Amino acid sequence: MNKINDILEEKFGIKYLMPYQRLVVSNILGAAGVLEDEDEEGEGDASCYGKQIVILPTGAGKSLCFQLPALLLKGATLVIYPILSLMADQARRLSGSLTLRGGQSKEERDAIFAKVKSGECKFIIANPEVLLTEAMLKELPGLGIEHVVIDEAHCVSEWGLSFRPSYLRIGEIIAAIKPPLVTAFTATAGDEVLDTIEKYIFTEKAHRIIGNPGRDNIYYSVEGAILKEIAILDLLKRIPRPAIIFCSSRPGTERLVRYLQNHIKPEIVPREEIQFYHAGLSREEKDRVEKWFFASEQGILVSTCAYGMGVDKPNIRSVIHRDIPQSVEAYLQESGRGGRDREQSYAVLLYDNREKDSAILQYAQNIHKCRREQLLHLLDYEPPEPLPYNELCCDVCREENGGTTKDTKITEDTRFRFREVRSVLDFFKRNKRRYTLYEAVNVLSEFSAIPWTENEIKLLLNEMIRMKLIKKSRNPLWKDIIINHEYNIINLSLSSWV
Repeated sequence: MNKINDILEEKFGIKYLMPYQRLVVSNILGAAGVLEDEDEEGEGDASCYGKQIVILPTGAGKSLCFQLPALLLKGATLVIYPILSLMADQARRLSGSLTLRGGQSKEERDAIFAKVKSGECKFIIANPEVLLTEAMLKELPGLGIEHVVIDEAHCVSEWGLSFRPSYLRIGEIIAAIKPPLVTAFTATAGDEVLDTIEKYIFTEKAHRIIGNPGRDNIYYSVEGAILKEIAILDLLKRIPRPAIIFCSSRPGTERLVRYLQNHIKPEIVPREEIQFYHAGLSREEKDRVEKWFFASEQGILVSTCAYGMGVDKPNIRSVIHRDIPQSVEAYLQESGRGGRDREQSYAVLLYDNREKDSAILQYAQNIHKCRREQLLHLLDYEPPEPLPYNELCCDVCREENGGTTKDTKITEDTRFRFREVRSVLDFFKRNKRRYTLYEAVNVLSEFSAIPWTENEIKLLLNEMIRMKLIKKSRNPLWKDIIINHEYNIINLSLSSWV
């Protein structure tokens, strides 16, 4: 590995590889015959390791695992990325790389092909759609590509089966090139996702390297919230920044930014330090937001998943999910954007009572098992060492270690875990009387400890009725209070105003 170490320090300014990086690099170079004269030969019988699926957590240096070998391979390395922002980010980082993108002229493409064939270009960056055109599939075999890399390979499962069918055809690209080396990288993937990757990318069983997907420096917590915007406001008062807030839709990111800009005092967070990002922005707008957030020390970025895979900002301190992600893999990918500098960071998941049942919702509602342990279990991963189970691990472990206050105590009945529910029921418990819904809204809106608008309170009370925490009185005499659990459930007489 002496030659590898020399290049590592000279080209990347790094003195040594982490253990999993070393293993992946050794397997690639061993399968290519580059390590034949070296002391190390990866995992042995190197030719078996030319086809690999590599799972390393966000921040573990996956890119270096193919950038370093590319400098020692004779042929070029083709890297397939899912989104333009990630392609642009990697193009900036990879010296001597060239990007194949839609809209290029024949002259531009021919110039790229000539540089690849001459050996002047070691890296080709592209997405599946560009590579699957008829003209490109004819050109690829003659470029001398030695290594095909599929980054963010979980997209084969998450996107290929829905809105990006080109991901299910990556095998056609590989079949056209016939490279000796194919490596698929991702940060998280359970057995089902791994099987899908293997099915559509590799024609045979691929060697799997699975690093620990857990992130010891991330504190995981869950909060039930019906009024999520207010919950996020409160969170931003007590969690460190820079912060990313993930939303499930483009309009949702823009609405939340407007809300935060209107409700956070400028002296606390200036309006320009709260911005949104999604795939609908122009390339110029994306570049502007990316540069701003990368340099910001206190910024709040509200984004869809479009930003998650394109970011390499090391000091993100907090990641909030306003909406439940589609999968465990997606949640770990996105929450893993925090703390890439290995400093303490926080991942907060919000959920409400209207969420569709899913593995992530079950994770959110499970108060009996460590959050980190649950996430790893959902990925079918058994950690090689015991988990810490301490106050810096998650909210469940913190409570078990006596670290939470009475106000944030986790209760068995999931209905009472919603922060607003506790506030309203505590208010009614202290103010025992009969209310119409109209009266309840007025009283609560005047109560200084409940800083919500009338519309927000009305929405909350109607949701609590749906949850059967408060109910319409059927007794014409409006009999008093019904006791349920440790809270008072109030009979509300509802007027036609509802």
